Amino acid sequence: MLEEFVNDPFFGIFLTLFFYLMGLKLHKKWQLAIFTPLIFAIVCVIIFLLVFSIPLTAYDNGGQFISIWITPATVCLAIKLENNFQYLKDNYIPILTGLISGVLIHTALILALCLLVSFNGDLFATLYPKSITTAIAVGVSESLGGIESLTVAVVVFTGILGAAIAPGLFKLMKINDPVAQGIALGSGAHAMGTTKAIEMGEVQGAMSSLSIVVTGITVVLISPVAEILLNVFF
Repeated sequence: MLEEFVNDPFFGIFLTLFFYLMGLKLHKKWQLAIFTPLIFAIVCVIIFLLVFSIPLTAYDNGGQFISIWITPATVCLAIKLENNFQYLKDNYIPILTGLISGVLIHTALILALCLLVSFNGDLFATLYPKSITTAIAVGVSESLGGIESLTVAVVVFTGILGAAIAPGLFKLMKINDPVAQGIALGSGAHAMGTTKAIEMGEVQGAMSSLSIVVTGITVVLISPVAEILLNVFF
């Protein structure tokens, strides 16, 4: 019975949605990072597959149909931006300056890390787009010769970590401005950070959506520079 269910293309979809909705319900009751729906669903799906010795290919028969919605979901974030466009007009200089400088510093830090721990060029190309949304990161990683599957894993981990620690970090650093909070979440934790930003408020959600777009475009535009660094240092 279980084998027939596992081989059904809807198995991956059902399993993902089941654990996601369970995490959503638990997160409403207990505001803990582990119950964030995306984190909870990922952990539970992995545990389920390991406990019942279900191959990843069986899960991916249906699970792959969920991933096709990544790009449309990213585009739909523009709705939040349109509803709060005034915040961009009022703060465009600090917003764009912060995002572009952040991408440049991020590139330098990834290069320094790879050189420090003796990573090869493939790993630099894999880690370089870790702070942008998956739909863009995969393309950048592929163009630079990175490991696409590992890029996806790093992007997901970055988003989960950023969304989980951001609220506490904002309190610790006394960052109370909703625009700053949204920009930080979108540029550092992409779509997953935006999910948290939307929970925090309308302005945070809009600014986070903006950050995803600008950060993604900036990373793509300076990827030729990353390729030059790749050829020079590796």
